[in-house]
Amino acid sequence: MKLKDLDNISIIGIGLLGGSLGLAINRVFPRVRRSGYSHRRVTRDKALQAGVIDAAYPTVTEAVKGAQLVVLASPIGTFAKLMKEMADALEPGCVVTDVGSTKVLPVRWAKKYLPKKVEFIGSHPMAGSEQRGVDFARADLFDGAHCIITPTSRAKKVTVEFLLEFWQAIGMRISQTTPLQHDRILARISHLPHVLAMTLVNCSDSEQMLLCGKGFLDTTRIASGPPGLWRDILMGNAANTEAAIGRIIKELERVQKALRDGNEKAILKKLNGAQSKRNELIEKKLMLRELPGS
Repeated sequence: MKLKDLDNISIIGIGLLGGSLGLAINRVFPRVRRSGYSHRRVTRDKALQAGVIDAAYPTVTEAVKGAQLVVLASPIGTFAKLMKEMADALEPGCVVTDVGSTKVLPVRWAKKYLPKKVEFIGSHPMAGSEQRGVDFARADLFDGAHCIITPTSRAKKVTVEFLLEFWQAIGMRISQTTPLQHDRILARISHLPHVLAMTLVNCSDSEQMLLCGKGFLDTTRIASGPPGLWRDILMGNAANTEAAIGRIIKELERVQKALRDGNEKAILKKLNGAQSKRNELIEKKLMLRELPGS
């Protein structure tokens, strides 16, 4: 399918990401019909009132009817159930993708539950916040952010190109890798940071935290993310996240030893190394216009 032929999209899950996608689609493709699914009537009503979608449905089968592109934007723990429900209602040639934070499991579920007449290729828009729900949806959420496409070796070239063009049109920068490599990378740059923020808060005294400054709040911001959603992400990528935790434990042990030994030189080397790497990262992000104000 060519992007110019797209006229019917179904968004399964109309929270922050799904809702923002609906708004972004309307901005870029105003003539494309946007169908949405949520099991909650209040969410469907809010999405319609906010112009996030053109039609809202209480069942997945109704929502995907006639869709050329289906985007799974619900928590990853619901994917298998949703794929089962939509399977018989999908149109031949339909492309199914998602916005989930892990990719190996969705590929496995798609192979098991989706019919051969459709094609599944995972997508991971690296956008969002600790906020949740359609109330926080905004059309510019994806602007300048990264989207990782994860086709398998069986993916058709034309379908990969279609998805690349779609996310680029939404305003995203595109990378491409395998589902397995995606999950290894995300364990270190996304899932591990959430574990660290969670752990830092959990091991801190509630009364003493009242004395904290902005640094502590900035460092632990992502711990405010929805627990159920993050449970599914962490359990869905458990092995890679466990390995990432092992790496951080070893690094902490090196810092711990330096402190125990009174090794100021080693501590300064760690601090300088981290400062240099982070400053270089910020400079690159600014050059790519991936940060506010860039």
